[in-house]
Amino acid sequence: MDTQAVSYIAIDVSKKTLEVLSEDWSKSRSVANSEAALEGLLKKHAGFSQSHFICEATGGYERALVGLLHSRGIAVSVVSPAKVRYFAQSEGVKAKTDPIDAKMLLRFAREKRPRATPAPSPQRKALAALMDRREHLSEQLKREKTRLQKCDGLVAQSVGRMIDIVEREIETVDGQIRRLVAGFASFAKVYETLVSVVGIGPVTAWTLLAYLPELGRLSRNQVVALAGLAPYNRDSGDSKKIRKIFGGRAKVRRCLYLAAVAAYRHNDVIRAYTQHFLDAGRPFKWAVVAAMRKLLIHTHYLVKKLDVALA
Repeated sequence: MDTQAVSYIAIDVSKKTLEVLSEDWSKSRSVANSEAALEGLLKKHAGFSQSHFICEATGGYERALVGLLHSRGIAVSVVSPAKVRYFAQSEGVKAKTDPIDAKMLLRFAREKRPRATPAPSPQRKALAALMDRREHLSEQLKREKTRLQKCDGLVAQSVGRMIDIVEREIETVDGQIRRLVAGFASFAKVYETLVSVVGIGPVTAWTLLAYLPELGRLSRNQVVALAGLAPYNRDSGDSKKIRKIFGGRAKVRRCLYLAAVAAYRHNDVIRAYTQHFLDAGRPFKWAVVAAMRKLLIHTHYLVKKLDVALA
């Protein structure tokens, strides 16, 4: 497609409404964030089917919109809110309202021309949903266990019962995830490869399958950047500051941290690699982040050799 001919539609997504702005409109229009309203929007504006939509990742409120557009074969880019926020700051825009946000999204699309977000396979979509649910339950379990340390009597009994319920529910979700992964050939193949690496357990493998479908498909530097493990320079003139990592996919990074700590204890290669930095006087967390990056690059190489698609 000729990039000069792309017509963008920006949508600022909130829980109840969508603020829609087309390049042909002088101001944005608000519609309900519902499947019926989205269907009506596409029917009313036939030209939208040939346009390129852009919206921000909002933690789930954008899923209905993105799912509908993918089902219709319409291009849509789901971009990081931080990128759009930094772009707005660079443009000197400090105010924030839904119409202003839609306007900035449209300007961002014109300037940056983001790639379309590929439609996930039904299997990866289901896996990501189950992993999201597992994370919610794990967070609840952690809170209940913290409460148990501070209470007694009848309250402690109530908290104990809740802990049992949540633990059983996590076991149920884990079973669903195992069956889903085992029942999809490419997932099963990649999963077995990932857990063969000492330090990477089932949860880390599931996380990579669900949230990093680019594994094995892009360059290793691109995959490392997506996970938020690329150290960025912070130099100016004679000042040479410590490079830091930031951004990327937090869910992937959190699991890789735990995997790297486990690998430091049980994986001879990772232990020697990490110890090298510790002996050089680096902080433990610094060395662990280096181990995370090495683990990710290694798994990326292994999956690339399999030549399977995770999307």
